[in-house]
Amino acid sequence: ISSVHFNFITNDEANDIGCDIETMMADVGAKYSIRSMFQDLQSTLFPSQQQQEQSDGFIRRSSIQYHWENQKAQAVKVTNDGITKEPYESFEDYLACFKSKKRINIRRERRKIYEDEQIRVDVIQGKEILKYEGLVERMFEIYLSTIEKMYWGRQYLTVEFFQMLADSEFIDHLCFICARYRDCGEEFDADDVFAGTFNVVGDGVFYGRYWGCLEEVNNLHFEVCYWKAIEYCIDTGLAKMEPGAGGGDYKFARGFDAALVHSAHYFCHQGLRSAARQYIEMEMKENVEMTEYLKAKSKVGDVKSKNT
Repeated sequence: ISSVHFNFITNDEANDIGCDIETMMADVGAKYSIRSMFQDLQSTLFPSQQQQEQSDGFIRRSSIQYHWENQKAQAVKVTNDGITKEPYESFEDYLACFKSKKRINIRRERRKIYEDEQIRVDVIQGKEILKYEGLVERMFEIYLSTIEKMYWGRQYLTVEFFQMLADSEFIDHLCFICARYRDCGEEFDADDVFAGTFNVVGDGVFYGRYWGCLEEVNNLHFEVCYWKAIEYCIDTGLAKMEPGAGGGDYKFARGFDAALVHSAHYFCHQGLRSAARQYIEMEMKENVEMTEYLKAKSKVGDVKSKNT
């Protein structure tokens, strides 16, 4: 084994790491025991200055993703627990945070899907998925469609894995957003679904993961991956949406703010470890500065500040 990696965790998730992680680790060599690996992982995520300078173990990397939070930047509520930001009441409430031109563009973008293209988008969550025969297999086909279109695509999951999730208690965390044409009728049929996303919901967070389509429709990706997902989060009271890596420009323009996510990496080769550490230290400084800059330029928060 040349390296070991732990990807990606937010600040809150890093703080929640407990000793039970030991049971999830595999031994990476006699010279690096599970216990010493765990202890080094803790010191990597919560390092002192001396540990940062002297550590020969895990290297902490901070990268940028774009997350959406269900809270109004200027609307606060005072409780016994302190000051909290109020959640959005509806999707229109969320749109009100954007400038007028942006609101018009978003509404036009959504109308093209629902009115011009006559597409309907359904959210199927938890055990409701089991009501529709073949839906799990259809979502696997949709997942596979994106991989097959991209020359760099790699298939990591199998249809058996999808079926295993659906047959387990994990089904309660699954959330499928499915697109089909209106002329298919009111009754939902898995065979009619031609695009959608495979998502996971847990601890108040919506994790967007796999998008795919069997038929290309302009702007459908934005509706299924972003707008409908945000609408679902607001309607169900979820606190946050993490749509995954990539597409930063698209996400930032749609109200997803920059957030640092952290990972820990162990390199067995001393030369490789040294080179990686040098690059990661330079990258981390740039990412911290960029995150602060982008938060100040938030497409949502900045507009709210001007409206108050």
